[in-house]
Amino acid sequence: MPLYYRPWHSQSEGIVLPERDFQTYPIGFQHSLNRAKSTSWLGNWVHVFLLLSVRSPRGILEHEMERISYFVPGELSWEEHLIPRLRWPIPAGVARTYVEAYTDPGEVVLVPFSQGPSAIREILAAGRRVVAANFDPALMLMVQTLLAPPPIRELDAAVARLGDSSKQGMPLRHYLAELYTSTCPACQRSAVVDYFIWDREQGAPVAKRLRCPACAWDGRTVVDEEDRQRLDEVPSQGMHYHYVLDRIAPQPGAEALRPRLEFLLELYTPRNLYALAELTLKIESLFPEGPVRRALKVLLLDCLERCSSLSSLPGSKRRQRGLARPGRFLERNVWRAFEEAVGRLQASAVKPVDGLVDRLDAFRGVGEQAGFVGQGLVRDLIRSLSPRSIRLILSSPPPLDSAVWSLSYLWGAWLLGVEAVAPLRPLLRQRTPDPAWYARVMAGSLGSLTDLLQDDGRLVLILTDQRPVLVQALALAAGSARMGVASLVQSGADYRLELMPSLAQPVLHSEEPLDLAIRRSALATAVETIQERGEPVQWRTLHTAMLQRLATQGLLIRVLEEKEESASPLDRVAEQLEAALDDQALVRLVDREQGRQLWWLARPEGMSIPLCDRVEDVAYQVLQDTLALTEADFAAGVYARFPGNLAPEAELVATCLRAYGQESTADYWQLRAEDLPQARQAERQAVIGHLLSLGQKLGYHATPGDPFDVAWFRGGQMRAAFVVHWRAAVDEALALSDRAGQAQPYLVIPGGRAALVSYKLAHNPLLQQVVDASGWRFIKYRHVRQLLSQSEVDEYALRTIIGLDPIVERESAQIPLF
Repeated sequence: MPLYYRPWHSQSEGIVLPERDFQTYPIGFQHSLNRAKSTSWLGNWVHVFLLLSVRSPRGILEHEMERISYFVPGELSWEEHLIPRLRWPIPAGVARTYVEAYTDPGEVVLVPFSQGPSAIREILAAGRRVVAANFDPALMLMVQTLLAPPPIRELDAAVARLGDSSKQGMPLRHYLAELYTSTCPACQRSAVVDYFIWDREQGAPVAKRLRCPACAWDGRTVVDEEDRQRLDEVPSQGMHYHYVLDRIAPQPGAEALRPRLEFLLELYTPRNLYALAELTLKIESLFPEGPVRRALKVLLLDCLERCSSLSSLPGSKRRQRGLARPGRFLERNVWRAFEEAVGRLQASAVKPVDGLVDRLDAFRGVGEQAGFVGQGLVRDLIRSLSPRSIRLILSSPPPLDSAVWSLSYLWGAWLLGVEAVAPLRPLLRQRTPDPAWYARVMAGSLGSLTDLLQDDGRLVLILTDQRPVLVQALALAAGSARMGVASLVQSGADYRLELMPSLAQPVLHSEEPLDLAIRRSALATAVETIQERGEPVQWRTLHTAMLQRLATQGLLIRVLEEKEESASPLDRVAEQLEAALDDQALVRLVDREQGRQLWWLARPEGMSIPLCDRVEDVAYQVLQDTLALTEADFAAGVYARFPGNLAPEAELVATCLRAYGQESTADYWQLRAEDLPQARQAERQAVIGHLLSLGQKLGYHATPGDPFDVAWFRGGQMRAAFVVHWRAAVDEALALSDRAGQAQPYLVIPGGRAALVSYKLAHNPLLQQVVDASGWRFIKYRHVRQLLSQSEVDEYALRTIIGLDPIVERESAQIPLF
């Protein structure tokens, strides 16, 4: 059976994108432009004309041709990074895509609020120059160290020297290890604990994990009286506590902040605070200012995060937010955490980058310098760079998270002193994040950055694992800065917001009340988005689409100008968007996978093919068209074909890859041989024949059916109907529910599609309702073959192979097939 081609497929199995989407043009357009500039005097005039058209109102077409209107995916594994709690860096691969599309070699790319080295490396690797800054000194210390780390030998020697330094007559590493010494439960010999597990309500450790060097016992066990006595030996607020408190409290004026700082220091157990303070003292006394000392402080910074009581149990896959301790948290062995940080630093700092300066006034706009990377505010950038000199600004803006701001101040002051973190002091006073305040502050920053952009320049905000309220605040900030929203796309909790000064919309006043205009626009956008996706849509996706439309129509600027006393602009927009989603034209559903709300139409009309099916088709084509590709390149190829509000979820893209692909070599994927069209077509026909034979074995009259592939009859009535697909085309099969009558309907699929079928059912309540109402069951190809190969088969044996997770596959099941 061939792929289920849609009207939007071309005859050559390619995809014809909507005419409004020009994401395939930027490179070709730029190459043509460069060639025209270099080949003739006529080309120079063409160049001038194109530039003038871009800068003029009629140049919008050129903007459309160069615009990346789809979601650009990237790779980010936050738990493997140094200091993950403070960082939302631009994921790997994202910067490269925008840089190659929107800039020429040799141009300067600006990265304000820089939070990681990967984007800087990608910009430099593309032959561009970079200006990267952040007001957070601890973050920039980390970025600078990873870009220009000391040689591995020097770092290893420094760590060895630190560990060998004397503390009360023994090496520091042994002294710190003694703090975490316990008894092996197997051989009763001394062993060093990797970490203790604390119970928040009890305020004490309840378990420990250790590896015994004597008997090789490795695991968790309960704490004993010796562990509790050793913990009591460390004073809760001794000399080391006051050393750290005095180090982080600004003088004068510390009185108002001191209670907050004392609260932050309570995030550490007395033992860990003691060990961290001892490391701080030793680093500063043994090593002079220079690359090695800075690298050791970056290692200590990672320990400050991982050795706090905010650390959840191993195996957690979610980024922890806030300052509340988990119900069970870790007390890590500080010295072992320090040694582990060495490995993370060496893995992240792959190759030193030459030509970077750390003073903005030393950076020259032209020349051989690779760029500037250092601490700085946005206002420092606009003072040092020429107006209208930048074509691309890439940034992952600061998170809307008061816990992160507090920790940034705490750790920066701990490592670098209070003067270094003076710009963070106002943030320390904010106990709860204020989205309206955030929008006002970011409006000022975006307005300043706009002055640096050329008329055809872009400011691209990369948002990873962020809440929708932050996106809404940034959209309002962009309107306040008179920046036009060229594109706002979203996949899961990740967003890409592209702004342009030349696309700023005029404020269009009308007789219609503003609140009503917002509701009308939002409702129309929600309906269109649901129709375009052809399936129930989650709130994040609708919210993103509605914000994009409000910005394009100039309604966000009207909200900013038509202020009302009862609500902030942010709350006013949120209230009207929620009112639009309560309209009777929409229906709320709940998916069984995550319990989240989805929206559908009360009268479904004008629906496109379900997005899940389209993504599956495209995923297959991407694999079919390429001999081998990485998972990141696969995701990029899929996302590029779904612009705007059609961006699929990352989980769906990954599930499609595993449904059709296999890892041919490490990190490279290719289409499975059995999924080539000819192979699957032949296999499908064979399975149809197996079902006919199996029906006859079970005593049915088995025949090819219409519209079913196989039907089993008994006593003149159809008892079972089979649809055989080699795709996870659930909706196609379910459309035949009414034709099955009283017969039991089955969908027979390859085993590799089971996870994809499960995903579609779990994320689309409408499909699951049909499955439940009509009693659809699922069978995998291989189980049909296995069952047919047996000499005796009965109805009970048939039941053991039914399901996406059938009885026959369960290891605990000891049920014979016959």
